[in-house]
Amino acid sequence: MNYRISEAHSCPRTSLCSTSQHTAIVLYCIDMRKTSIHLEKYLDELIHNAPPGERLPTVRALMRNFGLSQMVVQRVLLDLQSSGRVESQVGRGTFVLAKDGASVPATAFAQQDSPVHSRTVLLMRRSVSINRGRVLIEKLHQRFLASGQSVLEVSYSDPSHACAILRSLPRFDACVIQSSFKPLPIQVLSAIRDRSDVLAVDGMALIGADVESVGTEWGEPLAEAVRVLHALGHRRIAFAATSQPLLATQLGFRRCSYIQKFFPDISLQPIGVPMLPDEAYVSSLVSHLRDSLDAGGHLTFSALVVWGVEDGLRFLDMLNELGISVPSALSVVLLGRPDLVNEHGGFFETVGCSVEDQAQTLYDAVVRRWSHPELPYGVHLTPVTHRAGRSTARYAERT
Repeated sequence: MNYRISEAHSCPRTSLCSTSQHTAIVLYCIDMRKTSIHLEKYLDELIHNAPPGERLPTVRALMRNFGLSQMVVQRVLLDLQSSGRVESQVGRGTFVLAKDGASVPATAFAQQDSPVHSRTVLLMRRSVSINRGRVLIEKLHQRFLASGQSVLEVSYSDPSHACAILRSLPRFDACVIQSSFKPLPIQVLSAIRDRSDVLAVDGMALIGADVESVGTEWGEPLAEAVRVLHALGHRRIAFAATSQPLLATQLGFRRCSYIQKFFPDISLQPIGVPMLPDEAYVSSLVSHLRDSLDAGGHLTFSALVVWGVEDGLRFLDMLNELGISVPSALSVVLLGRPDLVNEHGGFFETVGCSVEDQAQTLYDAVVRRWSHPELPYGVHLTPVTHRAGRSTARYAERT
């Protein structure tokens, strides 16, 4: 970093610049020169030993690790670029050049999308008995460890508890938090921001506000489930999900209205369950079905699409106790996780996103944010997958 004291100020020492001011400017420049020496030595050694195409740490990481301002770090990198040792690519980062100063082919940079240097990751899970949340955190934990990151996993019971935990922790390079159907208050998000450079939320509980939100909007899986049932001849179909104001399920109910409006041969009945899956959700749904039975013990619909079932076989037992046989009396499609046995129980047809895809999408969102901090934050929707089961049958008129 070639600071020249005479250029530290845009004007020479005149009546507008007192002796004391000039001295302060000189001392400031000398101090910046001293504080950048360690950074220059670190980068010099790193570039000397790195292969062409290696990505240097981000400006933010260098600022944090060396306690320097953004201006100082960028000036050091600019000097390296002027000397032909590195190349800066907008939106991608700063890369080591070949020893002769030749540019490295773009294909070499394609391998740099995963983090090169070890980072710290905080995984926060709400302590509720939802198997899907625990499995997801385990898969995320494994992915970050496998890529060389340091991971701390903690559980919290409520927003106050989450804030108390965060106050006792150091700073992390990224934090992934599960809300598990509960809203994330501003104070929790603020506390995480004080402790983390990157914030990713598992689920569509929050959109925007400098977070990466990864989840499923349940309208698409609902449409797929209705398509399957329609192909089997079902025209009277019910859709059950929580009536709590969750964005993902509200989008499902929105799709329900659309299907009803534009496919007049289908009668699609929404059922709002006033509980969440970690509460008495299934019991509340079964009670509603019991109250809906006519005098002959029949429902007014021949097929049911259900979101939020945690224990598929227990749900099947409860339907059998009502005298509702699946699929002979009622075809059922679950909206959930096709790769979780506890949900489909090896029996139910299931449409949704897999935990595997959710974990990978969250991991990719964090790594992308590390590599490209200038990109806008956004929503990442996981792909919809379909697991065939034995819970659906062709519609047959009652005799």
